[in-house]
Amino acid sequence: MPVTGRLEGLAAKALARAGFSGNGALLVVGISGGPDSSALLHCLSRLSQRHGLRLHAAHLNHDFRGEEAEEDARFAAALAAGLGISATVEQRDVAEHQKQRRISSFEQAARELRYSFLAQVAEETGASAVAVGHTSDDLAETVLLHILRGSGIQGLRGMSESSPWPFSGNNSGLRLLRPLLSVTKADTAGYCRELGQAYREDTGNLLHRFTRNRVRRNLMPLLASEYNPQVRGSLVRLSRTATLESEYLAAEVERVWPQAAAEVEDAVVFDRAALALLHPAMQKLVFRKAYACLAGDTRRLGERHLEAMAELAQSPKSGRSVDLPNGLVFQRSYDSLRLSRLPSGASPFPALQGAYSLAIPSLDAGPTAYRAGPWRVTLRRVTSFVPEAVGEPGPGTWTAYFDPGALEQPLEVRTRRPGDRIQPLGMSGEKKLQDFFSDARVLREWRDRVPLLVARRGIAWVVGYRIAEWARVKAGGVAVRVTLETAEEGVRGP
Repeated sequence: MPVTGRLEGLAAKALARAGFSGNGALLVVGISGGPDSSALLHCLSRLSQRHGLRLHAAHLNHDFRGEEAEEDARFAAALAAGLGISATVEQRDVAEHQKQRRISSFEQAARELRYSFLAQVAEETGASAVAVGHTSDDLAETVLLHILRGSGIQGLRGMSESSPWPFSGNNSGLRLLRPLLSVTKADTAGYCRELGQAYREDTGNLLHRFTRNRVRRNLMPLLASEYNPQVRGSLVRLSRTATLESEYLAAEVERVWPQAAAEVEDAVVFDRAALALLHPAMQKLVFRKAYACLAGDTRRLGERHLEAMAELAQSPKSGRSVDLPNGLVFQRSYDSLRLSRLPSGASPFPALQGAYSLAIPSLDAGPTAYRAGPWRVTLRRVTSFVPEAVGEPGPGTWTAYFDPGALEQPLEVRTRRPGDRIQPLGMSGEKKLQDFFSDARVLREWRDRVPLLVARRGIAWVVGYRIAEWARVKAGGVAVRVTLETAEEGVRGP
C-alpha cells in the first residue's frame, strides 16, 4: 500500500478518536519545515474538506542557527501559502529565555518557548487545538529518555495522541494533537516524496550536545543492532501499558484527593493522617497533583523531587523543606504539611535581634535564667542527666547538654552571621552554617530566626537541630543543661 493512503488513513482515525472530524474545528499546525511537520500539514490539508477542518500554520524561529533558521522560516511560510493556509511566523531568543527562567537545558528552554508560542497563536486565532508532527520514533525516544532519567510511571507514558494542553498558562480548553503518532519518520519522509514535496533538514538534529540527538543517532541504533531489532515497538508498547495504568491511578487520585489534600489560597495543605493511610505510590501521585495545581503542569517535576517529598512527609522531623521547580516549596512544620509558592505559617522561632551574654552557674548555684529578647534561656550544671536528642521545632522548648569546659566565655545567644561555621555532632570537620541549614532542610524563611548558642570556639548549638561535636558531654562527666523556651514574659539576667 502506498505510504500516502496509509498515513492519511491513520491520521483520519486519530482525528476521529480525538473528536476533530466533521465539527469545523480550527487547528493550529506547528511546522518546522522538516519531513514530519511538512507531512502533517500536507496530510491535514488533504483531509480538511472531508473532515471539516480549518487550518492555521505556525512556525517559530529559535534564533540559534543563523541563516539556516531564516531559510527554514521562509520555507515554512511558502509551504503554508502554497496550500492556501494562513500562517504566523515569529522569532524568539531561546538563550535569553533560558537565562531569564534559569533553565539548565537549552532543549527544555526551546521546548517551553515553542509551546508558549503555539498556545499564543491558538489564542489569537481562536483555535481549539494545536497539532504537531510527533511520530512513533519520537514516542520511543521520549520513553527511553525518561527511563534514563529515572522516571516514574508518568514518564513512561511518553506522549499521548490527544491530551489537554500539558503546559502552564491560561490555556483552558486547548488540546494538543499528535495525528501521526502511529507512523514512523520513514513514513513521513516517504509521504513527502510520494507527493513530490520538498522538506528541510535541520542541522540542529545533528548536534551531539543535545541529549535527544545522541539517543536518536547513537543509542537507539545500538539497541536495535545489539539487543532488540524491534526496540522501537517495544518502547511504544511500554508507553501504551503505562498510559492505561496511569489513567487508572489518576482516577484513584481523584477519589482520595478530598480526604488527603485541600487547596487553600496559594497553597495545598495535606492531611497527614489521611496521607499515612495511602500506599507510597499513591502518596507520590497526590503530591504530583498538588504540584500541578500550583505550577500548572508537571514537566519540570522529576521522580527525585517526589521521592524527597515522600521522605519528608514520613519524617518525624519538622522545620524541614524541599525546594521544587517553578519556585514551589514543600514544607513540614510542627503541625502541618503544605506545598506553596511562598511558604507561610508561623515560624516556631520568634525574631531575635542582637546578641545576649550568658554565664554558666556553679554546681551548687541552681538554675540561672536569662532574658534573650523573646527567649528565656536557662542554664544549670547537672551530674545526673539523660543526653537526650536535641528537640525539633514545634512546642517552643528545646534542651541540650554540653561539656562545661567547652562553653568558654564569651558565651552568648544570637542568630547567624556571615562566615558562621559549625562542626555538627558526629562529624570530624566543619561546614558552613548555610550548608548545614541546606542539608538539614531548614526553611529559608526560618534561617535568620534560628537561635545559636555560641562559645569562644564557635557555634555550640544550632537550636532545634544539632549541637557541635566538640561541645558534647564526655562519658561520666558533669554537664551543663541549656534550655531555650519561647515566652512573652522572659526573666532578667543577673
